[in-house]
Amino acid sequence: MLELKIKCESPEEARVYLNALQYHSLISDMYIGLRNARKQGTDADVVMFVDNYMDDLYKAIENSEGAY
Repeated sequence: MLELKIKCESPEEARVYLNALQYHSLISDMYIGLRNARKQGTDADVVMFVDNYMDDLYKAIENSEGAY
């Protein structure tokens, strides 16, 4: 059994730490997709890729309370 204690000043700060894995996954997915679009696609493919991820990126930023 593993017990993890996080000492934070506020619930918002704790949420940042608890969601870190999700943020990392989002950034990793974006990196891989953007890299492939740049390598194998056109400029239009890159723009389309960025447009597809913007909503997820905005949600992650709006729900974050910490500095990144």
